[in-house]
Amino acid sequence: MPPEPNLRVTEIKAFVPAKDFALSKRFYQEIGFTMASEGGGVAYFRCGSASFLLQDFWVEGCADNFIPWRMRDFCLIDPTGVLWRIGQNVN
Repeated sequence: MPPEPNLRVTEIKAFVPAKDFALSKRFYQEIGFTMASEGGGVAYFRCGSASFLLQDFWVEGCADNFIPWRMRDFCLIDPTGVLWRIGQNVN
């Protein structure tokens, strides 16, 4: 078995597509996320320890679904049609 690489992951962020970037930025701020930075067609949003990158880019196949397993979850569809499944791990 090969040795594990010397890699330390501190976080992983999803790039979320936005059909209407301005509308999506307003929506996420209105539901409680803070836009921490923006530039180059990408906005960094966070709420507590959760964060994601909203991008001014749209391909319908990329926006169709986020699927969690073994989670209690609910769906949220943003105003441009991106489906989020927001969940909590279930032991």
